[in-house]
Amino acid sequence: MKKYAFLVYHKDYLDFLSELQELGVLHVIEKKTGEIEDVALREKFSQIQQYNQLVSFLQKRQIEPAKELKELDGLKIFKEIKELQIQKDQYLQQLTTLKKEQSLLEPWGDFSWSTIDNLQKAGIKARFLSCSARKFSDAWQNSFYVEAINEIKGQIYFVLFEKINEKTEIDAEEITLPRRKLSDVLEQINETNTKLENTETLFDNYAATAIEALIKTKNKFTGEVTFDKVVLNTQKEADDKLMILEGWVPNDKAEVLVAYLEKKSVYYNMYEPSKEDSIPIKLKNNWFSRLFEPIGELYSLPQYNELDLTPFFAPFFMLFFGFCLGDIGYGLLILLAAFYYKPKVKPKIRPILTLGQFLGISTILMGLVSGTFFGINLLETNFLFFPSLRFMMLDSNELMTLALIIGGIQIIFGICIKAVRIILFEGFRASLATLGWIVVIAGCAAVYFLSDFGYIAKESSKNLYLIIGVIGGVPILFLNSPGKNIFLNFGLGLWDSYGMLSGLLGDLLSYIRLFALGISSAVLGLVFNQIAVGLSGDIPVVSHIIMILILLFGHTLNLGLSALGSFVHPMRLTFVEFYKNSGFSGGGLKYKPFIK
Repeated sequence: MKKYAFLVYHKDYLDFLSELQELGVLHVIEKKTGEIEDVALREKFSQIQQYNQLVSFLQKRQIEPAKELKELDGLKIFKEIKELQIQKDQYLQQLTTLKKEQSLLEPWGDFSWSTIDNLQKAGIKARFLSCSARKFSDAWQNSFYVEAINEIKGQIYFVLFEKINEKTEIDAEEITLPRRKLSDVLEQINETNTKLENTETLFDNYAATAIEALIKTKNKFTGEVTFDKVVLNTQKEADDKLMILEGWVPNDKAEVLVAYLEKKSVYYNMYEPSKEDSIPIKLKNNWFSRLFEPIGELYSLPQYNELDLTPFFAPFFMLFFGFCLGDIGYGLLILLAAFYYKPKVKPKIRPILTLGQFLGISTILMGLVSGTFFGINLLETNFLFFPSLRFMMLDSNELMTLALIIGGIQIIFGICIKAVRIILFEGFRASLATLGWIVVIAGCAAVYFLSDFGYIAKESSKNLYLIIGVIGGVPILFLNSPGKNIFLNFGLGLWDSYGMLSGLLGDLLSYIRLFALGISSAVLGLVFNQIAVGLSGDIPVVSHIIMILILLFGHTLNLGLSALGSFVHPMRLTFVEFYKNSGFSGGGLKYKPFIK
């Protein structure tokens, strides 16, 4: 990255910014005095959010886009859809009220209120009452002017007629009815439902034709917001006559910017980045590592003076996912689903499905190693052609050992990356202690395994441990802080050794989770298989249907839970154990070019 500062006369400044936005290479340095916003900017942010919500609302309707899209006015469509949404809310409220009136009137039938009014004029009042059928007394019909109208679900609805000046005491609930005919209410419900259906049809039409126009308008607002933010981040000098703007440009884009500045005769200065600068990060990875960049960004981007660890953790992450899920059947499902949906989704979603394909392949391979197919233990059954592949399958003890070996390899690999980073950014002398640890850890591990497999005699291995300890121990204890006296180095070396050794043990044991998750996934799958066989019964056809339903439910649940765990735990191993041993601190700022 290179830092540029521009000095522009105020009358030319907006045109300069527009042309700079067209170039799309400058990452503008924002002021450090909090968030720079004004009322107009906040309103535009609000508009962008509303457009996002509207696009999401239409996309959820899952309507196929029209084959021929006309050029539409996004602003006009936005207002029309908003009005439709308001109308829909009103219709829904109206429908709720009508349904309530319907439920009140339905027990009484479709009577006319004019009849009740005529009785009122004749001095007779009608009261609408209800009570439970057990409470309703036949004696009431002898004592009062009572007429039962309806009985629904053990509730009797009846009318009590009495003189206007009388108040008959009766143990029943009095109901206040809306002064409407039931038939009118039902007709209005039908009309409201028709209006709602028409509104939904209009929404579907907009979903088929208007999403692109709405996105274009939203992008226009986003560009304006970006432009306004840059204006607000401009430093003004000489009574606001001179505008000063600073920003970062990637080295491979600097030529384009300089050519423009020279052509327009813009005054500028270029600076090399200093240690005090907060330099934005633009990752450069190959197509495979780019698939894993979103995972790395979940934690943090590297700082400018750090190595990007994405290409280094990507193969491990893929392996760890397969280790945790470890089932040939589940891997095939993930792989086939990714293949099926990849041509159907938008281009920006396809890398995620490509990542899914790699994770599916890893799950299949590690399923072969663990000997699991939809929960079936292939080491104990002669299922399909898998017995011929039994030579590559491991039992539980071997899988746990494999998890620890892979963990040890990643830890040593991380320490090697740390040494390379120190050599690149701080010099070889500063890396001597780290190199000493690599000698000690890798050397001792090599001697242990060579001795364990009988390539080295036990007595000789003790001497080798001693030699390795001396070669690695000297830089660890006496050369860990170049330029400081030997006693301070020794004290710091002892303290670092304590932290390193205790941390290494904990880090290594943490990789047992790979084995544990793989085993738990396999056991859960096996349990669902046993439940399906045990509960299916022996009724022809029906037993097979029950078994299939239990297997579908059980393995879907197991796949969902296990896949989630297989994604989360490798992230933890990456962000905690691997990043720590690699000396990764992160906190980098993402490169965001000023662009429309």
